[in-house]
Amino acid sequence: MAQIPLGNFGNAIAQPRPQVNLVGAAFDNGGAALADLGNAGMQAASNEMQAQRQEAERLAREQKAQDEALGKARATNALLQREMQYKTLEADITNRLATGELRHDQAPEAFKAASQFLDKPDVGNLDPVTRANLDTGYQRIEMQTGFDIGKAAETAKVGELRGETDNALDALGKQVGLPGSDILKINARVAILDPIGQAAYGKAWEKKKQDWLDANWMAHINQQALGVRDSLDGIKALEHAVTSGQYADKLDADKRNTLVARLEGYRSSLLQRQEVAAARSERLAERRMRDAEAEFNTFQALADKGTIIDPAYIDRAAHMTAGTPYQAGVMALAKQAQETGGIAAQPVAVQQATLDQVDRLIAQRGRTPELDKRREQIVKVLNGSQTDLKENGLRAGLERGVITDLSPIDVSTPQGLAASLGKRVDQARTVEMWAGKPVSPLDAREAEQLRGMLDALPPKVKSQAVATIAESVGPRMAGAMALQLDKQDKALALAFASSGAKTTAGRYTSELILKGANALKDGAVMKDDKKVTGWKATIAQQVDGAFPDERAAGAVKDAAYYIAAGFAHENGGSVSGNDIERAVRIAIGGNIIDHNGKKLPIPFTDSADFEAALHSIMPSQITAQAPDGKVRAGGAEISAEEFARSLPGQELIYAGPGRYAVVVRGRPVTNSQGRTIFVKVR
Repeated sequence: MAQIPLGNFGNAIAQPRPQVNLVGAAFDNGGAALADLGNAGMQAASNEMQAQRQEAERLAREQKAQDEALGKARATNALLQREMQYKTLEADITNRLATGELRHDQAPEAFKAASQFLDKPDVGNLDPVTRANLDTGYQRIEMQTGFDIGKAAETAKVGELRGETDNALDALGKQVGLPGSDILKINARVAILDPIGQAAYGKAWEKKKQDWLDANWMAHINQQALGVRDSLDGIKALEHAVTSGQYADKLDADKRNTLVARLEGYRSSLLQRQEVAAARSERLAERRMRDAEAEFNTFQALADKGTIIDPAYIDRAAHMTAGTPYQAGVMALAKQAQETGGIAAQPVAVQQATLDQVDRLIAQRGRTPELDKRREQIVKVLNGSQTDLKENGLRAGLERGVITDLSPIDVSTPQGLAASLGKRVDQARTVEMWAGKPVSPLDAREAEQLRGMLDALPPKVKSQAVATIAESVGPRMAGAMALQLDKQDKALALAFASSGAKTTAGRYTSELILKGANALKDGAVMKDDKKVTGWKATIAQQVDGAFPDERAAGAVKDAAYYIAAGFAHENGGSVSGNDIERAVRIAIGGNIIDHNGKKLPIPFTDSADFEAALHSIMPSQITAQAPDGKVRAGGAEISAEEFARSLPGQELIYAGPGRYAVVVRGRPVTNSQGRTIFVKVR
């Protein structure tokens, strides 16, 4: 029986309608109740039947609604399944079109064939409306899928046309550069592709065709550029053709500028290769000039002595100097180097001169991007050369092609090193010509090995080893080795700087320097650094003002300090004022005198000897530096002989042991080319 919510937790059983108490009603209401009794019973029965009919009709309606809803659900699911089937079919055909498995004109037949194998889901009995809607849905899905596949086929058709067009263009483009090919005929053939190209690209075809023509011309001209890259004339001719000749209207501005820049790159590369070759030739020529100058100086020195000269030597000197006008040749090479560039392999002095020339142009004309860029390049190269020279001079020359290799040396013993340095010295001299200053024959690693080898020796043996090595390379290179060792071992550097010099007692100066350094290091001698009365202060009072630069003065002060410490070690820990003066003289290799009102280091202990040496200077020493026989002193041009006679009364500036520059009216005396004149006394 049906349940209704009346209590008992909402689950009470429906009960029969309450019964009428007929007897009570009869007695209560009298006869009227009995009269109505029959009517009431009939009415109740009628009402019950009507309720049952209504319930049956309701249940029928609900069942029908449920059946219709279920049919619609089955129809909806069937429609969704059908749509998925067609989507899968569409995706498969579209993918095959995209990959080229199907051509565009094969797509309709492929769709039709595949559609025949699609099963319609079983939906059972449906009401007419649902059935009609389902059929309409099937048709819509099939039509939409066919439409979408048609669009994909059209897209594939365009792709196929474009592929065919692109392949045809590619085939034509590959003909450029083939033997006997004619670019004009090749470019003319592209018009044959207009129908297919327009079908494939539409309005964009004309631009694509023009881009292809431009690219074809670019490829043709690039090929010509490759052919002329090793010819300055060819580069120039092609550049003219591109900018204002037969190819001027074949390229747009960007491509033309790109090609011109490429040609400029070829030109620069070719010039650089020519410059490197020229620089190598110039280095050889410069060495020959230097050898000729040295031979001339030697010959002139022999002639000055007034003795007979061996005819064989005269022939040799004539052969060495033949065809080499020293100063004119140097100036011609310097000018050529400035004009051709390639400065990385040029001597450092030429690099500086090139920078000076650019600076003069900037000062005269004003700045331009080209001049600024050129200056920046030169500064970078010059700074790199100077830095590398300071860190490892020999390697700096090797890296720039000044020398082609480093000959092996033996750094196991001082004797082995001295014996194996011959080729290295020649290589260092070659690098010296490039550097413009003495260069050590050791690279940085070898110098460190040398320091370690010498460090284990006692001062006397060590000084003898230093003298042996220094004598094998000469004073200039020994000085360069001193600079190389200065950062790691100042005392050893000063020992090399002394270049085997000896005291009046016959001891090596380097022995005193090394002995003093060891004594200070070991504490055998106490440092005396009192500001006014100490050794250093006393040495400084004697040295200050005698040297033109602090580095030279500092080297003399340090050497004198170590020598004084060596004296102190030998004297039980003390030195006298005379010892310090003697230490200064030994460090200088001479004395400091007052010359024309200024302190001047001299290679003599007595100033009279120095004055005599000045008076004995021959004019030939000056003419060797001024081939035209003229010098400029205080702004006036005078003959070398007249200048030589005036030397004793002139102001001198120390420029190295026994070497001086002459100053007149505050300016150094120079030759007619502006190079400083130096005098040597011995």
